[in-house]
Amino acid sequence: MRLPLPAIAALGAFLVLSACAPVSGVETADHTEGQASRPVPIDIVDARFNIPALLPQVDIVRRMPRDNGTVIQETYFVGEARVAVVEHAGNAWFNSVSIVSVRDRSAFRTFLARTPMRDAVPEISEVSGDHGAGSIARAGRCLAFRFLKRVKGDTGYENDNQDPDTFVVGYSCDLETDRIVEAFGFMSADDAARVERRSSI
Repeated sequence: MRLPLPAIAALGAFLVLSACAPVSGVETADHTEGQASRPVPIDIVDARFNIPALLPQVDIVRRMPRDNGTVIQETYFVGEARVAVVEHAGNAWFNSVSIVSVRDRSAFRTFLARTPMRDAVPEISEVSGDHGAGSIARAGRCLAFRFLKRVKGDTGYENDNQDPDTFVVGYSCDLETDRIVEAFGFMSADDAARVERRSSI
């Protein structure tokens, strides 16, 4: 059950990041503008994905199910600044067109121009692996990332080749690990406990 390009256009919300102000617009995979509709605030320990464990400054998480709950979007904030977005397709995965698109270095540089890294000269590397794709930029202590990754198990569909099912995009100078692609996944019990301890201090 691969996601066709129109579905990816709805799925691939690219961040417009800001170091000091909230953002209202999102850019879709086909590079058109769209608006997210009324995400619901959740406790950070209840996040489905472990971004709050990887970005220690995250203090707000908002979740928005789409397509009758088959797609989950979580957006992560530090105060009013959006620092990461995750979109996960529970029963599907990204097609080859989407994988090629997320490997587009020009699109990644356009994304970087919208982050606080816009004036830096970062070192850019490609995400490696058979079932992921994307780019990471490093400049000093700061990291910007835009990648696809497979995080769920086998769906049972005959045509499921374990292609990526999750889109992740963000920026931080406070990562607890620079191995964001390898470390990213569902929020584990250990991740949640670490986030809870940190937020209770």
